[in-house]
Amino acid sequence: MEIIREANKDTAKKVDATAVRIFLKTLELVGGPRKLFEYRNLTWLPSLMEAAYVVALTKEYGKTQQEVANELGLSSQTVRNILNANEEEVRKRVEQSEELGRETHTHVAGGLAKLAYSRIKQGDEKISFLEELK
Repeated sequence: MEIIREANKDTAKKVDATAVRIFLKTLELVGGPRKLFEYRNLTWLPSLMEAAYVVALTKEYGKTQQEVANELGLSSQTVRNILNANEEEVRKRVEQSEELGRETHTHVAGGLAKLAYSRIKQGDEKISFLEELK
């Protein structure tokens, strides 16, 4: 099954690149990949990637919630939860180094992806944990 049903291969590549940038920035926001080990939230990786694609497709490529749900094979409710996530609540939890896995009334991966997208749009593309790869 094709997950993202894009007719135009160039557009699909651009969507992928945007989603990966958002995904990496979400990891940066939580303190890097190692922090996911500390939080015991490695299972978040798929959710963070899903949220990155949802944010990329809606904010950067103007897709509707239903179009995104159809393209990614997600329920429309999942897409809605990601897009309605409270970024401020998630930002406060990250800054206070609280355990991100505790129960919340917002979609944490969605909030992180939205925060990451905002930071990227403001010109903050730095991913410090990747600098060690150079």
